[in-house]
Amino acid sequence: MAEMEMTAVITEKILEMVFLLFVGAVVLKAGVIDAAANKKISNLLLMVISPALIISSYQMDFDPQLLQELLLTFALSAVSFAAVILFCRLVLREKMGQDSAVEKMAVIYSNCGFIGIPLINGILGAEGVFCMTAYTTVFNVLVWTHGVILMSSGGEKIRLRDMWKNLVTPAVIAVIIGILLFVTGTRLPEVIANPIESVGNMNTPIAMIVAGANLAQGNVLASLKKVRVYYISFLKLIVAPVITVVLLFFLSNSFAVSMTIFVASACPAGAMGTMFALRYNRDSNYASELFAVSTILSMVTIPLMAAAAIPILS
Repeated sequence: MAEMEMTAVITEKILEMVFLLFVGAVVLKAGVIDAAANKKISNLLLMVISPALIISSYQMDFDPQLLQELLLTFALSAVSFAAVILFCRLVLREKMGQDSAVEKMAVIYSNCGFIGIPLINGILGAEGVFCMTAYTTVFNVLVWTHGVILMSSGGEKIRLRDMWKNLVTPAVIAVIIGILLFVTGTRLPEVIANPIESVGNMNTPIAMIVAGANLAQGNVLASLKKVRVYYISFLKLIVAPVITVVLLFFLSNSFAVSMTIFVASACPAGAMGTMFALRYNRDSNYASELFAVSTILSMVTIPLMAAAAIPILS
């Protein structure tokens, strides 16, 4: 796919997501669903729909090159996370009146599940989702270890056993099942594979509707007036992807791997930051503001960043 064509595809997918975000906001404001229902739909997405998409993406003939791409994505995802974590330690220091842990969480951990998976699915198809599962696995390992330590520092005591227990998620289990099916060349019977694929195809619309409903629950207009929110969004949407692209330019020889990791890093702050802020008594309102504003701004920054990154990564 030509560079201009791929940028056009990304822009088109972003516009589709904006429309779905709008649908999510409207259905919440119209009372079709409420916050409680949206939370249940979000759980359905995380527990059933996304794992189904992951398993479905592994239903392809075994190819040593694809396995190599998967392992490369694991390694480079870890490297990119380490680089951004180090960057945040240097730039975002503790200051009075600012919750730097919430800010670091927003910059390091993107919305790679809700936005990254449907976006890469639209750009690269099953191969992109295949690679994205490696990124999200590294994401889950780090968010439930480093993320927990980051958000609970100075607060509630954490136990290593509890952190590892949190790693046993449906998404991680789906990755393990998918890899086993892929490596052994096992194809599920159509009577099972087709329903799994149908459920997985719901990922994009449901994810965006949930995200839109989440945005509609906050005071977005008030958030847009805070200068600090724009600074953190700049670090998340511009600086972090630039760091990632530089690393990928030197370390990766696979466009699919590079594009997948870049798209994941260019996504806005994840809802996980808000959930962790609530759980560990951090500034959850601030976390929600970073989620909302970065999500809105990402509709512009992702296509622009992609237009600049694609020639470098090709």
